[in-house]
Amino acid sequence: MDLDPKCIFVQRERNLDVHHPVIKLVASLARNRGVTFTEIHNEEGKVQATLSEYLVRSKSEVIITNLLATNEMTSFKYETLLYAPDKTFYLPDFTVNVNGKTYYWEHVGMLHLPKYKQRWEEKQKWYDKHFPNQLLVTYESENLTIEAQRIIDEIKSR
Repeated sequence: MDLDPKCIFVQRERNLDVHHPVIKLVASLARNRGVTFTEIHNEEGKVQATLSEYLVRSKSEVIITNLLATNEMTSFKYETLLYAPDKTFYLPDFTVNVNGKTYYWEHVGMLHLPKYKQRWEEKQKWYDKHFPNQLLVTYESENLTIEAQRIIDEIKSR
């Protein structure tokens, strides 16, 4: 395989905080100089089997993946990098394409953890700024299957 000399391969380690200001600054500076990134996802932690091609990290993500797969929502991807026009980026849980429109689905599962909650609030503001009206959100609850199915039904009818 020929590699572009301006391509950096990023190995995501379990404890690497891709949202840390220094990591974001380095990534931004590199992109401004024409460097492209190919992320090699750390597959560690993706142990939950689904009805689709994906292994996912949580049982809640299994529910969402299986609902997407069984509702003929075949045009979805799991954990694909999403860049904003300002060259910042996040990794949505799911990218879903329906009727020519793209949505980003985040499952929020650990709001009881202060750092997770703070990161989620930052991420939510980022989506509102760069991808308004494209964010779909589910929260950890015993009603997740019902909530996720409602979201799928809603976006299919748009």
